[in-house]
Amino acid sequence: MRLTEIVFILTMLALIALGVFGAYQMHFQVMIPVEPFESALGIPWRSLVALYVFLVLIGTAAIASAAEILHVRQLEVIVKDAIVIAVLSIAVGLLTIAVDLERIERGTYALLGHANPTSVMYWMIMFYVLEVVFLVIEGWFCFRADLIAQSRQRGLRGFLGNLLSLRFMGDFLLKIEFVESHKLRKLGKFLVTPNRELDMSFAMPLGVVALITAILAYSNLGALFSAPYIPLWHDATTPIYFIITAIIGGSAVLILAAVITSLLKGSAEKLIALPALRNILGFTLIVAILFNAWKFIILGYPAVNLATANAVHNLLFGSFALNFWIFELTLGLIIPLLLIVFAGKNIRALFVSALLVVIGLFVFRFDFVFAGQYGKNISGVSIPTQIHPFEAMFVAGALAMAVLAYYLVYKLLPVEVEHAA
Repeated sequence: MRLTEIVFILTMLALIALGVFGAYQMHFQVMIPVEPFESALGIPWRSLVALYVFLVLIGTAAIASAAEILHVRQLEVIVKDAIVIAVLSIAVGLLTIAVDLERIERGTYALLGHANPTSVMYWMIMFYVLEVVFLVIEGWFCFRADLIAQSRQRGLRGFLGNLLSLRFMGDFLLKIEFVESHKLRKLGKFLVTPNRELDMSFAMPLGVVALITAILAYSNLGALFSAPYIPLWHDATTPIYFIITAIIGGSAVLILAAVITSLLKGSAEKLIALPALRNILGFTLIVAILFNAWKFIILGYPAVNLATANAVHNLLFGSFALNFWIFELTLGLIIPLLLIVFAGKNIRALFVSALLVVIGLFVFRFDFVFAGQYGKNISGVSIPTQIHPFEAMFVAGALAMAVLAYYLVYKLLPVEVEHAA
């Protein structure tokens, strides 16, 4: 292991430890002034909710499933990366919201005994859990042939290949004498024999289901925020915009992953996907700019709704103006689009544009969560909108956890190589 890898791992572990400390302190120290009534609390949904929205709306799952369904050959080389990133980002996102909600074990009791199908939050959780389940199964078929080949290696990688491919179960079914069932022996042969064509025939319908579930999850999360008593959020187009930003985030993250892994591995194989990802990112950025322009023109027009107009004014010209104009609009939308249009096929420019998009999206999630709640409060009341240090610690730790998990998956599983069936 190289020195840079050791330093990277230690840095990520240090950030994760910092995040654990922040989470612990959040549960045992008062972070915001104690208010006399629940309704008097200024900003109940804070940085952890914004981080949750950011993580679960990294739409690599939709891109992976669409690439499989539509047979986009350029994107096939990053399908496994997309599935891994989607599963990890959703998992860390669900962990984040669990820390924010605290007594998450009560959710099981509510789900099993007191499920409320009319609740938007109920369906949000269900859709994301189902998306993870479908992605894991789809990913297993995408990885299976490579895992079987890896199972022949020695050491930890060989052990993981044997375990995750279920080859050990296939060997068991083929060796034991009392197994006379033709179906069981056929299953055993399937588990030990790589067959990519057969695997893809299973992965394809799973990709369709995963794509539908992903779109439902993204839009349902937008519907959760379309609360009528919060002017800035009360908009029927929010679910659609969440889908658009999920595709933007997914394509940007996949560009970063493809460039970084290609650079570290010294292989240009995944760079084949960059033209298609650039087109997806550029098109969705144009849609997002037009969407934002008309959204704020309509919502900000005083004759439509005065409360909504005041909320939009606060976002554009008030406490969040710097974030909106500099980070969200300029760095997150306009500059990346200009780089994509005028830099052509320059990989460095595309990498910078993707990085700026991710930064802009992160700020957008923060502004969306905070500014929406800020607009519902009584005029003149002091509202603490800054990020608490413990929240910042956890945010850094959660992001480090996602990055380190992707690194470990990349080191231990066959994300790169595709063996012939």
